[in-house]
Parts: sequence; structure tokens; C-alpha cells
Amino acid sequence: MKFFKKSKILIVVASFAIGAGTMYSFAPESDNYFEISRNLDIFTSLFRELNIYYVDDVKPGEIMKKGIDEMLESLDPYTNYIPESDIEDFRFMTTGQYGGIGALIGKKGDRILITDPYEGYPAQKMIYVPVISSSK
Repeated sequence: MKFFKKSKILIVVASFAIGAGTMYSFAPESDNYFEISRNLDIFTSLFRELNIYYVDDVKPGEIMKKGIDEMLESLDPYTNYIPESDIEDFRFMTTGQYGGIGALIGKKGDRILITDPYEGYPAQKMIYVPVISSSK
């Protein structure tokens, strides 16, 4: 069964590669939008086929990150992708600006407290609203 799935994947990959090469050779150079659209369609179809038929579990996040990193690496050493999960740290490192609510936050017992709001940030404008617990 595993051999069948691998064979099917190879056939699908080969079909997409041949289709992409054929479409690329007939597309005029000035028609970049068609080429981009077609290649994105091929990429999406290939990714879907791998996700469905590949023998082992596919980790979509890792595959996508690897693809993006390899694509950008082919351009130059200065173009990088920063995932959304890391963008706040990147902004702080490059600009020195804090992008959160603008406060130091502490914990007292089972409560979270804004201990030091920064001037002009959203935490300074927050109004204290007590949390009423429904449990007795």
C-alpha cells in the first residue's frame, strides 16, 4: 500500500512539473500575472495532493516555511520572511518601539494587574472593570 501511495505522488508531481513547464514555455514574458496565477494553482494542487496521499503525515507549517525560505534564498541574502508569530520581536529589535498595550503587568494572587502603564499607550486609558465570578 505504501508503494502505491508513493508511486501516485511521483506521478502527480511529474504531471504538475510537465504542465508547469509547458505553460511556462508558451506564456509571453510580459504576462507575469498569468504565470504567477498558474504557478500558484500548481503549487496549491501539489500541496493538497501531498497532504492527502503522501505516505507519512505532512507538517504543513514546516513545509510552507521551508518553501518560503528556499524561494527567498534564491533571490539574495537580504530578503527574509518573518512569520507573524515573530513580528513583534522583530519590530522591537529594529525600532526599539514597544507594540503591546504599553504597561508592565504583574500578578497578585489570582489576579492580573497593570502595574505601570506607559504615558500615551492604551493601558493608560483602560478603565478598571472588576471581574465578577459566577462560582461560589
